Amino acid sequence: MHVLTMEGLMGAGMNAKLVDTPMRAAGEAERKGNKAAMERALGYAGAVTKQAEAYQEKAAKGMEKEAEEAKKAEEKRLEELAEQRAAEKEALEARTEEASENHAAAAEPVDSLEVSEDGKQAAASLESGSLEPGSLEPGSCVYTAAGEIVPAESAPETVSVSV
Repeated sequence: MHVLTMEGLMGAGMNAKLVDTPMRAAGEAERKGNKAAMERALGYAGAVTKQAEAYQEKAAKGMEKEAEEAKKAEEKRLEELAEQRAAEKEALEARTEEASENHAAAAEPVDSLEVSEDGKQAAASLESGSLEPGSLEPGSCVYTAAGEIVPAESAPETVSVSV
């Protein structure tokens, strides 16, 4: 808490308590009909009230300064956080780039598939409509290691896989 805020709040609180005494004295003087004592007490109460208002203004100035300091601190914290995130992003990009370079250098061969001429002809027949999709029964033909389509009965040492 800012010093001005603390001083203002304490002074205003103390003066608010102090104004009670002259107000009671003014009430007592009024009941007794002592107009001069009542006016003195009310004058003192007014002075204490003005002093309390001055302390309230001081507290308000202190709170404004405190808010400014808090705003500056928050801006500084956000800047530091942005810098930290930028550094983390750079580090992540560097690690990602390094990993992709290492991965590209140590990459294993990728599986590939080549369709044989028989397979291309069968696909073309299906597309053109000369061969109906249901005419090839599952297991009626197989692909050989060379990528050729042969009838399942004549395939030498093949492994049939149903999908």
